[in-house]
Amino acid sequence: MLSEQEIAAIVAAIKHSRKYQDTYEETIRALVQVEAGRYKTKKRIEKAVRQRLHHIMAPYVGDPDYAAAEAELTAAFRPDSQQAIRETCARILASHVSTRERLPILDRFYEEIFRVTGKPGAILDLACALNPLTFPWMGLPTTVEYHAYDVHERRIAFINTFFSLQGLFPLGKVQDIALRFPEEEADVAFFLKELPRFEQNYGGVGLALLATLRVRHLVVSFPTVSFHGGRALTDHYRRFFYDFIARKEWPVVEIEFESELVFCADKG
Repeated sequence: MLSEQEIAAIVAAIKHSRKYQDTYEETIRALVQVEAGRYKTKKRIEKAVRQRLHHIMAPYVGDPDYAAAEAELTAAFRPDSQQAIRETCARILASHVSTRERLPILDRFYEEIFRVTGKPGAILDLACALNPLTFPWMGLPTTVEYHAYDVHERRIAFINTFFSLQGLFPLGKVQDIALRFPEEEADVAFFLKELPRFEQNYGGVGLALLATLRVRHLVVSFPTVSFHGGRALTDHYRRFFYDFIARKEWPVVEIEFESELVFCADKG
């Protein structure tokens, strides 16, 4: 069994690495503690943690140059500049695979979701990545409380810059929602194209998370085609979701877009 000092040394080594310097330290520590129960040597524990972080942080799906993106956004936010703001947000959203796939449907995406859920006064955006930058397409007032959660520290700092420019409260939070479930109340929680990966990375925490959230509506989505091969996934994820919530009596409305299958579940 590793001592606390040895665990701290492994955490520090990973946290100070270039690849994971922006990763939430609580996430690294939790993974080190788990892997320390499986492996005996510090070298093997660190290797296992880095492998798991690679899947959790998913660098392969892309990220913008955050300093350059902040400068772009700051320049775009001028009086009567809604078109420039949308164009700038779209360019930044295109740097991340998940939100790039959503760009062609953004003009309809939230309109159809909010037709089911009603327009929210408060939102939880779980494992948000860059999705908060789709706010200009939501048709919501800046009085909305938009809580965004991610384990990427630099990303959350960038999102809070965007929120402030947009006139929203900077409610982005560095938080590992698998380790600490959000406690904020809201009308709608977004969990967009993240649930399968979340379940794979955190081993069955997802249903407890969704059940615990203090929200009326859950908006959970899945890609309709695979990331690499273009394989059709709609039927697969429809079965996955209904099996996943089988023990919950949540009425569900489906919305199917070309690139994304959305389930709006009413928790009542």
